[in-house]
Amino acid sequence: MKKSILFIHQSFPGQFGRLAQKLAEEGHRVIALALTPQGQVPGVSQVRYSLKRTPGKDLPYLLKEIDVKILRGESAAAAMQKLKGQGFNPDVVYAHPGWGEALFVKEVWPDARLVVYAEWFYNTEGQEVGFDPEFPPTSDADKLRIHLKNTPFLHALNDADLAITPTAWQKSRFPAWAQEKMEVVHDGLNIAKIRAAKPGALGIPKQSVSLKYGDPVVTFVARHLEPVRGIHMFMRAVPQILRKRPDAHIVILGKDAGTGYTGYGGINPLGRSWRQSLQDELGRDLDLSHVHFLGTVDYKVYLTILGLSACHVYLTTPFILSWSFLETAALGVPMVASGTAPVREFSRLNGLHLVDFFDYAALGAKVVDILGQPVSRTPNDLEDQSLDSTLPALTDLLLNQAGPIHSPDPVVSAPEPSRPKPASRRKNRRR
Repeated sequence: MKKSILFIHQSFPGQFGRLAQKLAEEGHRVIALALTPQGQVPGVSQVRYSLKRTPGKDLPYLLKEIDVKILRGESAAAAMQKLKGQGFNPDVVYAHPGWGEALFVKEVWPDARLVVYAEWFYNTEGQEVGFDPEFPPTSDADKLRIHLKNTPFLHALNDADLAITPTAWQKSRFPAWAQEKMEVVHDGLNIAKIRAAKPGALGIPKQSVSLKYGDPVVTFVARHLEPVRGIHMFMRAVPQILRKRPDAHIVILGKDAGTGYTGYGGINPLGRSWRQSLQDELGRDLDLSHVHFLGTVDYKVYLTILGLSACHVYLTTPFILSWSFLETAALGVPMVASGTAPVREFSRLNGLHLVDFFDYAALGAKVVDILGQPVSRTPNDLEDQSLDSTLPALTDLLLNQAGPIHSPDPVVSAPEPSRPKPASRRKNRRR
């Protein structure tokens, strides 16, 4: 029996694109509700909602956090009421509740099956906040604000018939009562497409550099170049890598963050991007003729870069695991990664070498060690993260399950302790 399904994501498609397309191809009626949609999905009708008012500007600091979520929730609810008035009554609503859009789903459609995407639950201890003592929360008010960021998740999880989260680590961050509603199913990787990308050459005209497979290329990828993803620790390891291997090239992908655009973390108090601060800190020790900041690139170029990497570096605080970590593992590129909880969940992967997040000297030494070995690839299976497995599982959970089914307990549940940075020879790091 064909069903009607509504996806709700502030910037659809986000994590929902391939699932929404599959359901549409199977003949289900699929509609997506978004505030700022980021692209079309074949077979999916998109409805763009607009904010009913302007966010309050003169509210107390903490009320601003709640007000904007309520605003999105009531605005999305108005769009849902309009859909209902047009005769659309979904059997299933799959919503990302993080921005507030799922606050009132059950008030509009009390009989719809509500499934929420449980991406992240904020805690002020044991996770990304306060993990790195170099970047503590700036005030007690900020800690309270972080606590309030869970409000739309708590309402949605209370109303939800089921929640889906990508990793056991992410599941373990939520309250125990919410975990009882959760299934661990990854968003899914197109493993065939990843492995079909053949190692090619990369030209960097601005620096008159051409790189190919077999060269000592070290890669680092993050959506945002910021401390949450360890850019500061990696860049502090780069001078050591280049001293030991002056023929190496460092290729860094990601958008600058720290000023007007903050990424997942906060604003750089020095008033410039984190990258610029680190370049100022490292000064002449950083040979920029061998360090290449390429910003954001299309997916095909991204896979080409991973394909020619001799060693990939992945660092993260105890936060959401990046897709790039798993994509690199699928290719079998030797990888040096932080031994933080989201990574330890996958500690048995081939070619994975764990180091202390804060020990950039150990990081640099391990990269140099890998560069001294013959270039090799041992691709990882990643069956549980492959679209071939995840799409059928997600489809079954959305359409065929009456409620949550049992899934294994999180393999990682202990809080991640904050740990001091290793002593540095630099006296002017904070300038």
